[in-house]
Amino acid sequence: MRRAILAGLGILLGAMMAGLLFLWVYSNAALPYIPQADTRPQVAATVNSVAITRAMIDKEITVSRFNVSYPLPPLTGDDLNRAADEALNQLISRQLVLQAANRQNFSLDETLIESRVKLLFGANNEEVLDNALRQAGVTRADLVWWVREITTVEEFTIKVIMANAAPAERHQVYNDWLNAQRAAVDIKIYLNGEEQSLLALMGEPAPNFTLPNLAGQPVSLSDYTGQVVLVNFWATWCPSCLSEMPDYEQVYQQHGGPAGDFVVLGVNLREGQAYVEDYALGLGLTFPVLLDEDGRVTTRQYQVTGMPGSFIIDRQGVIFYRHLGPMNVETLQTKLAELGL
Repeated sequence: MRRAILAGLGILLGAMMAGLLFLWVYSNAALPYIPQADTRPQVAATVNSVAITRAMIDKEITVSRFNVSYPLPPLTGDDLNRAADEALNQLISRQLVLQAANRQNFSLDETLIESRVKLLFGANNEEVLDNALRQAGVTRADLVWWVREITTVEEFTIKVIMANAAPAERHQVYNDWLNAQRAAVDIKIYLNGEEQSLLALMGEPAPNFTLPNLAGQPVSLSDYTGQVVLVNFWATWCPSCLSEMPDYEQVYQQHGGPAGDFVVLGVNLREGQAYVEDYALGLGLTFPVLLDEDGRVTTRQYQVTGMPGSFIIDRQGVIFYRHLGPMNVETLQTKLAELGL
């Protein structure tokens, strides 16, 4: 009797296992294959083969916005896209300086880095800082990484790049140094995994673009081949941009305005048409003002880090001069004179 019961249980268990096996095979055959997400680092750019990854961009955004006392809300949509583009450009520019510093064996004492971290984030007690770090998704190692990079860039720029420059010439010296580095260094930008070849380097053809003007009509850089072009990237929230644009308008008129051999293209970064138009009218601008609505021309093709940024393009469409930050009338007139204006 006992043997019969055990045999019956064995048959029942075997049937159950066979049923489960059938269900597993059938369900896996019926469901589509779902590939696992690729968790490898996504490379956004390389500087002399040194990779800048998406994770580094995310960390740059988070750490640079970290505030213990007044946490900032997370970025979304266009604000996040703009921050990502700016972070990428910042990381590329930093790499140029950091690699130059490394070639000259320039380094900072760790006590200096520690003092800077304490200066920036040490006003709060340890518990408050740790709580803020957890909420922001940031570690202390992230803070130290960020402070070390920006402090090294600052110290190398002051002590090496601008070491022998007069105070009034320091900005120009740094601008010329950075232009030379960009021309000599192998920089690659990737978008959706594909290398972008249109980068704005001095001595190279200016990347062409087409953007709407304030009337909604498309305007291309190539429309002005045969003329000297100043492409000025600006935004209404940038005080330096607004202060220099009347000077550009004056130089534009001096060279004949629309009928002359010199044109200014004011490329606005990610602001609405009506809003930009009010500023253009208030500043008395008559040169074309264009709208870079998604920021691709400004941040991707021309890699402008911070506002304003300017490019002088010769009659053959080649970038003759790149200027970071506000450019005074004297510098503009000097460069235009070198092009025969």
